[in-house]
Amino acid sequence: MKIIILVLIVILSVGSLRGQTERLDSIQVRLERVVHRDSAYFSEIDISVGKLSLGEFFRTIARVNGVNLCYKVNEDQEVTCNFNRARVDELLFFLCKEYNLELEVVGNIVSITTPLPPVNIPREPRIEFDSVESLLSYDLLEDNLVSVIKLVSSLTGVQVVVPRSLYDYRVSGYVNKMPVDEALPVLASMNNLEIFRSKKGTWTLVAPEGPAGSEQGKVNSLYRPRRNFSPDQVSIDSSRLITASINKGNVHDIVLEICSLLGLNRVFLTSLDQETALHVKGVDLYSLFRVLFAGTPFTYKEEDGVFLFGSATKNKDFATTRVIPMCYRSVDKVIELIPTVLKNGMQVQLFPDQNSVIATGSSRQVDEVERFLKSIDRSVPLVTIEVLIVNSKKSVIHEVGITAGIGEKPTQTLGTISPGVSMSLSANSINKLINSFNGFGSINLGKVTPDFYMSLKALEEAGNIELRSTPKLSTLNGHEATLKSGETKYYKEVQNNYYGSQIPVPSESYTWKNVEANLTLKIIPFVSLDGKITLTIEIEQSEFTAREEKDAPPGTATRSFKSLVHVRNEEMVLLGGLDRNSKEKTSSGLPFLARVPVLKWLFGSVKNNKVDEKLNVFIKPTVVY
Repeated sequence: MKIIILVLIVILSVGSLRGQTERLDSIQVRLERVVHRDSAYFSEIDISVGKLSLGEFFRTIARVNGVNLCYKVNEDQEVTCNFNRARVDELLFFLCKEYNLELEVVGNIVSITTPLPPVNIPREPRIEFDSVESLLSYDLLEDNLVSVIKLVSSLTGVQVVVPRSLYDYRVSGYVNKMPVDEALPVLASMNNLEIFRSKKGTWTLVAPEGPAGSEQGKVNSLYRPRRNFSPDQVSIDSSRLITASINKGNVHDIVLEICSLLGLNRVFLTSLDQETALHVKGVDLYSLFRVLFAGTPFTYKEEDGVFLFGSATKNKDFATTRVIPMCYRSVDKVIELIPTVLKNGMQVQLFPDQNSVIATGSSRQVDEVERFLKSIDRSVPLVTIEVLIVNSKKSVIHEVGITAGIGEKPTQTLGTISPGVSMSLSANSINKLINSFNGFGSINLGKVTPDFYMSLKALEEAGNIELRSTPKLSTLNGHEATLKSGETKYYKEVQNNYYGSQIPVPSESYTWKNVEANLTLKIIPFVSLDGKITLTIEIEQSEFTAREEKDAPPGTATRSFKSLVHVRNEEMVLLGGLDRNSKEKTSSGLPFLARVPVLKWLFGSVKNNKVDEKLNVFIKPTVVY
C-alpha cells in the first residue's frame, strides 16, 4: 500500500511540475509579444524596497517606467528586494514565477492576477461488484470508511456495522474480483482494523486496541487470523509435511495457519501483508517458507525453537552469518562467481584460513548462496600435458668454380683438399704449374705477376639436424599452461645530445636494449563430462636473422599458429605446418663461356644452396582426477 501511495505522489508531482513549466513558458511568450508592441517593457529599472506590499510594488514599476499594468493581487503579500539594471519584462516574469501569479496581455496592457485556488472535488470510491460470480473489486486511496461501506452494502447486500468512532476513518486498498467474504477481511487487515461476522451474517468493524493506527493496534493485529482456511486448502500429514492449495491468500494468514497447525512458537516483528497464491504438496516447513517468501521482502529466522517473522530490510535481527566451506576447489576468486542477484543486500567475504566463505544476510539469502556454492564445489580435473617438439633442418650446398685475379699483395698457397677442395694458389705455384706445360711442342704460356692469385673451389655439403624437446606441463581444467624457451641478444642504442647555444658541446650516451627470440606454447584444456578434452593451442616461434648493419638491432623472423582440437584422454595429436624452405642459386663468370658446360667451372663459379626446416609439435593430454 505504501508503494502505491508513493507512486501516486510521484506521478502527481511530475504532473504538477510539468504544468508549472508549461505555465511559465506561456507567460514568457506573452511577455515577448508585448515587448514587440511597446519598447517601454524593454527598459531597465533600479529599485530597492523593504517589506512593500505586492500591489504597491507593481504600482511603482508602472509609474517609474510608464508601462500599463493592471493588477489584482493579494495586498497582504510583502516584497523585499534589490534590483539593478533589471529589464521590466524580466522583472514581471520573475514576480509571476516567485509568487505564482497569472499574466495576460491585451495590446500593450499587462494584467497580473492571483490564480483562484483549485476546487477539490470529492473522490468517489472505486468499487465494482460482479453479481453473477459474486466477486467484489475495489481500488481505494484514503477514502472515507463510511462512504465505502455504504457503497459496498448497496452493491452486495451485505450488512456491515461501522462504530461511531470510525466515522472519520480513511481506508486504502486494492482487490480484484475476490469473494465478498474474503474481500472485507482483507480491507480491514490493510487498514489496521478488525472485522467479525455474526451467526446471522452481519459483519462488524472494530477498531484495534489503542488509538486507530497506533503501534499498539498494529502489534495486536499481527496475531489475529484474518482468514480461516479449510482442510482442503491447508493440511498437515503425520510426517509433518504440508499440502496447501490457495488461489488468493495473504502471506500473513498462511503463516499463522501453518504455525497453528504445527504448534510452532512464533514472533511477528512486522506484518507479512502481501497477497500470494500457493500450491504445494508434501513439502517440509523450511521448503515451504523458502517458496512462500520468494520475491517478497519477508524472511524468517529460528532461534531456540522460536520462529521470528518480519521484513529483512527493516530489522537487523534477521541477519544470519554462516561459514560455508569449500571441499574440492580453492576459495580464491570464488566470490566473483556468485551472481550479483544473489549477493545483493548481503555481505560475502573470503576466509582463506579454512578455505571457506563467510556469508551474512537473511537466512533465505544465505541458503541460496550456500546452495549455489555447493553446486559449483566439484572436483576440478588436473590435466598433465606431454609436449614433444621436433625441429628438423635439412640443407644441401653445391659450390664449384675457379676465381683468378690480381690482389694488393702476393698470396700464399693454402687450403684444403678433403672433405672438399678449397685452394688459394700463389703466383709462384701458378708459375710452376705453367712451367710444367712449357716445352711441350710449341707451347709457351709465359709467367704471371707476383700479385696474381687463383682460387679453386669444389664443395658439396649435406646436413640433417634434428632438435627434440620433451617438456611436461600440468594445469587445472580451464586454466592456461604456458611454455617459453628462447634466447636474448643485446644491442647498443646511442643518443647524441648538444648543450649550449653559442658553442654547442656534444654529449653522447647509450643504453643497452634487448631483443628476444622465443618458442612460446600456450595450451588451455577443457575436460567434458564424457572424458574428452578440448585443447586451445597457440604456438609462436621467433628466431634471429642477420643484422642489417653492425650496430643495428638483430632482426627476427616469427612463425605462429593457433588451433582448437578435440582429443580423447591420453590420445596424441600432431600439430605441424610451421615449415620454412629456402633455395639459393648463384653463378658468376666470363660472358658466354660461363654458360658452356665444363668450361663454366674453369671460367666462373656456381653455388646452389637448399635449406628445408620443419617444426612439428606432438601433444598428449592426460586427465588426473
